Amino acid sequence: MENKIIMVVDDDIDVQDFCKIVLEREDYRVITFSNSESALEFLETNTPSVIITDLMMGGIDEGIQFVNKVRNFNNEKAEIPIVMITGINSKLGYDISPRSEEEKKQMKINEFISKPLSPKQLIAAIKKVIR
Repeated sequence: MENKIIMVVDDDIDVQDFCKIVLEREDYRVITFSNSESALEFLETNTPSVIITDLMMGGIDEGIQFVNKVRNFNNEKAEIPIVMITGINSKLGYDISPRSEEEKKQMKINEFISKPLSPKQLIAAIKKVIR
């Protein structure tokens, strides 16, 4: 069986490494990017099974802009499942996590995970959205 490719886009190398270690143990092939520009270049010629992206990278809304660009592709890439991750959560006094499937659709994502990530949580999100 061919390994499914999972793209991880996060400017935090520790998050990239965590995702790579956890998901490779589950026999996924993981490709990491530190910014949305290099990830979009990869998408020009490749179609991963799932994209994991941070909400905030270089720019405060870089993750949202990246998701919008992926969803605006005029081919099958617009349908790639996207898991959004973020360190912004209620513990910091903010709560931007979607409360319903409708809110996820509005954000153009399939799943949402708050950091810190746990292996179990990450694997469950991937298994839920992967095709």
